[in-house]
Amino acid sequence: MIFARFFHQSPALCLVPGGNKRMKSHAWEQRKAKDVLAAYSDKGHPGLDVLSATQDRGMVRRDDNNINISHDKKNEATYKRVLPGQFVIHLRSFQGGFAYSSIEGITSPAYTVFGFSKPQEHEPNFWKFVFSSEQFIKRLEKVTYGIRDGRSISYDEVLTLSFTFPGKEEQIQIAHFLDKVGALITLHQRQSAGSNLPG
Repeated sequence: MIFARFFHQSPALCLVPGGNKRMKSHAWEQRKAKDVLAAYSDKGHPGLDVLSATQDRGMVRRDDNNINISHDKKNEATYKRVLPGQFVIHLRSFQGGFAYSSIEGITSPAYTVFGFSKPQEHEPNFWKFVFSSEQFIKRLEKVTYGIRDGRSISYDEVLTLSFTFPGKEEQIQIAHFLDKVGALITLHQRQSAGSNLPG
């Protein structure tokens, strides 16, 4: 997987978007998640849109996506607020990683909402790729409990995991590159699907 080569790259030369340009990579840090992440439990916002976690699109508005999950609206005051750039650990995270949110809303109080202890030092779009990568999902097996459809992930144990990552500027460039790769793959898939339609 292309992301793995970026994420595990040692301090050296790093490819950046825009062709064969290269930039000098500063030393990548290795730190425990507890030194990077911070959980949030901001409740009391019943007027915000209710968000649902998906494996392929992150957090989405429940009403806009025909997601039919009944709940008592009187309980929405207990739901946790999610801000753009934050992540959610949900019952299917053991399969698809942590759900990234690009929108504000509220979600189940049973979920863990987290961001960064120093948001100014991190690019959420970079970490979106980290937290949904095959390598990371494999690591989640160590902190996942339960045998039924939905499984619980211990946030306290997530905090014991180590991560190696670059500074914010490189995070931005890597995320931008991966966004472009994803867009090209999507375009190619659409073109292939169109060419396979009966004429």
